Amino acid sequence: MPAYHQMGHDSQNLLGEVSGFGGAIISPVNEVEAGVSAMVSSRSSNAYEFIFDPQLYFPRRADRGQLATWSYFPKDFDTADMTSETWWGTLLDALASTVGRVGARAVCSPATIAASMFTNEYYEAMRGLADRLTEFCARDGFRVLETVIARLPDLAAPNRALEIASVVSNTKAAGIYLILLCDVRPRDELRDVDQLKGAMRLVHLLEQSGLPVLVGCSSSDVLLWKAAGATSCATGKFANLRRFTPGRFNEPEEGGRLMAYWFEEPLLSFLRGSDVPRVQAHGLATTTTNPFGSEILAQLASDPAKAWVGLGWRQYMHWFADVEARLASGAVAARDLIRAAERNWQTLEDNDVFMEEKANDGSWLRPWLRAVVEFSKP
Repeated sequence: MPAYHQMGHDSQNLLGEVSGFGGAIISPVNEVEAGVSAMVSSRSSNAYEFIFDPQLYFPRRADRGQLATWSYFPKDFDTADMTSETWWGTLLDALASTVGRVGARAVCSPATIAASMFTNEYYEAMRGLADRLTEFCARDGFRVLETVIARLPDLAAPNRALEIASVVSNTKAAGIYLILLCDVRPRDELRDVDQLKGAMRLVHLLEQSGLPVLVGCSSSDVLLWKAAGATSCATGKFANLRRFTPGRFNEPEEGGRLMAYWFEEPLLSFLRGSDVPRVQAHGLATTTTNPFGSEILAQLASDPAKAWVGLGWRQYMHWFADVEARLASGAVAARDLIRAAERNWQTLEDNDVFMEEKANDGSWLRPWLRAVVEFSKP
């Protein structure tokens, strides 16, 4: 299936501008119900699916944006006994009604971030919520995705992916909405090989059990999840929508202002504006297939001081939808893209070309290559 747009702050305008997405994941933290209803009414079609994520991840979180304005959000959320089946039943019924009102065709089951270890009992409880929500939604025919939150460090343990999959796959839900939780900054790349292999193994096991997996909050690591067999992946324009961390709902800023980034597939890297002419001299950043990339290059040539943050978001998202389609069809392979990027980084280093951000050196590609290769071995 096509990629999904992970919506965040002020994202509605991208729905009609960036093609290649098969749907969007609604963010009630960032939108009020009337706005979502109008958006779904104007954009939804047989080829474009809206998925409602209730976003109840942080039970005691103070900053919830617009979430408290939604009718399904309980007024006693901060003090409620979350082990109460009656309390959850009321919430799930209200959530199903909300999904119907806004016109979404699918909903993610509610899931909270446990303060303690993510035990098997925790996953059983979250699966139970998904099963109950499925029953509530059966009356209106909504598709339910079971939200599975897995901490990447936990997945480094040899059998943890199998244990989680065995619990969550025994579900009535139609598929899995997989959230990979970590403390790696959104713009930094994941590079722990055992964690990556564990996450890929979890994706593979869930898909093998007959549950289509939608990996949320993805970035260029979409290559890994598609190599593992994920049906779909989702991404957003902001860097914090490309990684699930506790601060992901805050608008990303650096030094008090938003930074413009260009995504370069031949390096599998986000580049600052000053990096673009550096790599162009070596035959990179010359895309003609990405319409927003072409627009950025034209602007940099004619008016280099003009801001292009918004174009950078669009250029990246166009790439994401395009590469997921190519990976899904077999037109390209994750392993080949990673190896080519490694060679390009080596060429730049041999020619003393270094990026503005010190950590932007392609060093994550060898862990990615190892993860893909070792995952594929019996």
